[in-house]
Formats: sequence, structure tokens, C-alpha cells
Amino acid sequence: MKSGRKRKSLINKSQEERFRPIINKTHTMKALKFIIVLLIATNASLQSQIIRSKLDLTAGISAREYLHAGLRYQYTDITQFGIAIGNDLELNSNEKISTYSLDHIIHFGALSMYSSRPVWYARQGLTYSINREGADRTRKYTYINLGAGREFSVNTWLGFNADLGFIWQINSVTEENNNTRSDNLRQIFPLARIQVFISF
Repeated sequence: MKSGRKRKSLINKSQEERFRPIINKTHTMKALKFIIVLLIATNASLQSQIIRSKLDLTAGISAREYLHAGLRYQYTDITQFGIAIGNDLELNSNEKISTYSLDHIIHFGALSMYSSRPVWYARQGLTYSINREGADRTRKYTYINLGAGREFSVNTWLGFNADLGFIWQINSVTEENNNTRSDNLRQIFPLARIQVFISF
């Protein structure tokens, strides 16, 4: 009886020793897969952080944005989001114009020598303009901007860009003597813009 139990325990022990390498190998493969996935995720996170650290300070002049300054934030390797505030510097003494703009930019084509993003781009934007004419009359316009252009990098931190396209006026509101009048007249104007940018 004792010898039978002893023989059975020896058989079980030999089976355990036989399957132990398989178990260890399985655990090792799982550990390697986990490490590989972790390394890929870490690398993607680092690349994303590097790209997202790309910030441009911009200044320029354009139709319907006038003299303006703003920021552009590169959130992927080919796309940017921008904001800008503009003013006509009251060149016309009877009118004061202020503008507020949002831009979305998609880059394509060849890469720049000094930048990680392609030099050509398509721009989609929205501009809100407030025109104050004297003390009692204000005109407010909303425009959609569509254009295409190119960046020209001078070095790793300085460059300029220029684009052409068109501006679509989608709304116009006139406020005068406490009365508000909305004009749904849609108009299209040519667009030309040039900017200088400093990259951080």
C-alpha cells in the first residue's frame, strides 16, 4: 500500500517537472509581451509630448484680420490649432475694428529642413469682427476663412508663412441707437495673409 502511494507521488512529481518548463515558458512569453506593449506605449507617449511641446508665437497682417498676433499649437505632426486677436490700429478716425480668429491648419507635402512638419498647408478658420463707428453704431461680422499656403523656415525657431484663399461672410449684425438689425447677406471676399512666427 505504501509502495503504491510512493510510486504515485513519484509519477506526479515527474509530471510536474515535465510541465514546469512549459509553465515557465508561458509566463516568460506573457512577461515579454507586456514589456513590449509597455515600451510601445511609452515611446508613443514621449513622441506625443515632443510634438505637443511645439508652440508658435505669430504676428501678421491679412484681409479681415488686419494687424494681428496670436498663438499656434501643434497637437499632431501635421495639424495645428491657432488663436489670434487683431486690430486696425484706428487708421480710420471714424471707425475702430477689432477681430478675434480661430484657425485649424493641416500640413502636407515635403518636410521642412528646420521643422518636423510639412511646409504646405490648408487653413480653415473663423473670424469675428467688431466695427465701431462712432459712439452709437456698431457692426458685427462673422467670416469663414478657407485658404492654402506655405511655410518658409529661416532657422529652427524663426520663419514666416503666406496663404491665399477666400473669406465667406456668413452673418452681419448692426447695432444702432439701441436697435439691432440682422443682415443675412452672404458675401465672398479674396483672402491674403502673411505672418511671422517664432517657435518654442
